[in-house]
Amino acid sequence: MSEWSNPQSDPLAAAAKRLLDQSVHDLDQKTILLVQRARLNVLDHASPRRPWLRWAGGAALASVVALALTLWIWPSIGGNHSHLPLLEDLELMQSSENIELSEDLEFYDWLADGPATTG
Repeated sequence: MSEWSNPQSDPLAAAAKRLLDQSVHDLDQKTILLVQRARLNVLDHASPRRPWLRWAGGAALASVVALALTLWIWPSIGGNHSHLPLLEDLELMQSSENIELSEDLEFYDWLADGPATTG
């Protein structure tokens, strides 16, 4: 049943087609107008308008663009990350030998931020 039968090769299909075509030609004007009006009415109600879908698509697109711009510009804004401790500094601070270093971290932070004066 997946193939369409050729009306010329199938006499039953050809007879049915002729009968349906004849019944369409025999319709009066009032019935044709009623069928056309019903068709237009169904077509109007078949595709409801969804304005939120258009807004949702626009919002999603704007979000993706904003995220892409943020990720693209972020490394150039970051600049100097010297305030982040290095891994070696963390290991040194966590050792049991340097307990007094961890007690006065603010002083060492102030010392690192100051100008280097060697004389």
